[in-house]
Amino acid sequence: MLVMMRYTFLPGAAGRAAYARFSHWSPSEGFEIKGGWTSASNDGGYLLLEVADAAALLQFSAQFKDLNGELDLMPVVELTDGIGIVQKAYEWVDSVG
Repeated sequence: MLVMMRYTFLPGAAGRAAYARFSHWSPSEGFEIKGGWTSASNDGGYLLLEVADAAALLQFSAQFKDLNGELDLMPVVELTDGIGIVQKAYEWVDSVG
């Protein structure tokens, strides 16, 4: 499952501590970072994750939660796949009125 994670750091030195901790971190089985972006304001960022299950997300978020102000997790679907899925859903909606 693909998941987009948006995170912000707590005020103070949390960002510095998070980067230091992350440099020693390695992913668990069933967890892969597909892409990552740091906000230009250096107060957080975004990660695109591929995870086997919710347990992998829980383990990762618990390793950094003490440094995060906000942590939002949203399951996502690749755009080209999503368009077809949504179009089929709209067809169904149209068929039942």
